[in-house]
Amino acid sequence: MQLGRLRPARIAAAVAWRRAMARGRDGRFELETLFRRADAATSAVPLIMCLWNRPSRIDDVLRMLDAQVAERSIDLVLWNNQPADDAHYRARIAAFAAAAGQHGALRSVRYRSSDVNLRGISRFFVARQLWVGGARGPFVMLDDDQDVTEHFLVDALAAWAPRSLAGWWAWQMHGQGYWDRHAATVGERVDYAGTGGCVCDLDIVADTAFFTELPRYFAHLEDLWMCSWAKRRGWVLGKLDTPIEFVLDETNQHHAQVNLKAEFWDYLLGVEARDAAPRDTTGEPHGHAR
Repeated sequence: MQLGRLRPARIAAAVAWRRAMARGRDGRFELETLFRRADAATSAVPLIMCLWNRPSRIDDVLRMLDAQVAERSIDLVLWNNQPADDAHYRARIAAFAAAAGQHGALRSVRYRSSDVNLRGISRFFVARQLWVGGARGPFVMLDDDQDVTEHFLVDALAAWAPRSLAGWWAWQMHGQGYWDRHAATVGERVDYAGTGGCVCDLDIVADTAFFTELPRYFAHLEDLWMCSWAKRRGWVLGKLDTPIEFVLDETNQHHAQVNLKAEFWDYLLGVEARDAAPRDTTGEPHGHAR
């Protein structure tokens, strides 16, 4: 398509996206600390959550995570993709900070409000920023429409190992497309796991190709990309054994993505097959036609 035929809004959106991807892969998005307990001495686990059109959930989220019973505390990073809700989130986090006592699982709350809705890939921008800053080990992802028990963090850390990811929304595929699958149980092979309720090695974003090789057309299906990227590098995918319940399901964006997810799954199978093909001395897959 010729550039002159594109609408100005689409051109502006494409430019904004490219700039965001460049900043994200370089770890250059600044995070603002809105809450921190001065006496929190335990090591903390990063927990990344994207916020989108569910401002009423923030109080429940903060209370739920502060009530975790794990030996390690939580460094919560909130990425708001709906700037219209920015003032509300800031006010509720300030109210939480004012009422918080000396003890609780939340060691800190960091925050960023994005002018552009970058959807779920923004959680990996945060992960990349943490990695560039020297953080290593596990990080946890949770969606703002998920309720967890007070043992969620314990369960997540128990499921983690280097070069691995474990997700609550975990499936084993049978080979006839995205919908030919069954829900995986603990110990079964996992082919696909969602980012909501997931623990992952921060090394998932060690290579900037995680961002540069992600097709723009599928960029908001970051869960499928995460799993394919991990599998192609020999990582282990597992099932996170923990209770999670969805709330406000009518606000879930997955309803509009069902066909695109199936398309991306087929695309990724082709990528994985090419990566797995034996290569000759030139580095090309055998049978490659120039």
